[in-house]
Amino acid sequence: MRVIERTASRANLPLRYTQGFNPRPKLSLVCPRPVGITTRDDLLVLSLDSPIEIDDLTARLNDCAPKGMRFARARKLEGSRSPRPLTARYELTVRSEMVPPLQERIAELLHMQRWDVERVVRSRRAKTTTAKTIDLRGLVADLNLTGGRLCMTLVPQGDRWARPAEVLQLVALDPRADLARMVRTEVEYEMEQAAENDQ
Repeated sequence: MRVIERTASRANLPLRYTQGFNPRPKLSLVCPRPVGITTRDDLLVLSLDSPIEIDDLTARLNDCAPKGMRFARARKLEGSRSPRPLTARYELTVRSEMVPPLQERIAELLHMQRWDVERVVRSRRAKTTTAKTIDLRGLVADLNLTGGRLCMTLVPQGDRWARPAEVLQLVALDPRADLARMVRTEVEYEMEQAAENDQ
């Protein structure tokens, strides 16, 4: 977020700022990526004080963006509701020797009614941790191995999402080392209807 904020500032965009003692630009990432995961599809929402041409907006951002960050397209959003993520797709390239056991494990999972994992929940207020059993079966819309890539499509139930590391654990991969090689390739969002006909 600090990089995005500095990029928008360098691009001299007419950013809208919060009020108060320490004003900050009004911008947010709708679906923040899990820590350690590379993403090719982030959605940035920012508020402007004055209109700007869509093509000019992306050009100015890309001129000031650091290497490895590119703003692909922009559109004007109508209404007050922020876009809501509906699905998130992740991919992981796996070693050839891991393909047969992964195929076997995925086949086993697809015949199971529950995919239980233990999730540690930390309470900042109470400064305690508790372990909860989470069923990931309804939170993973698709799990397959195609062309040497493990692909998963995650969907929410209310505000709850499966964590990519938990799915890796289910298929007997390393939820730390393999997570660091995972890429979020696509996120589908629900937009307000008024925005669908906009640029």
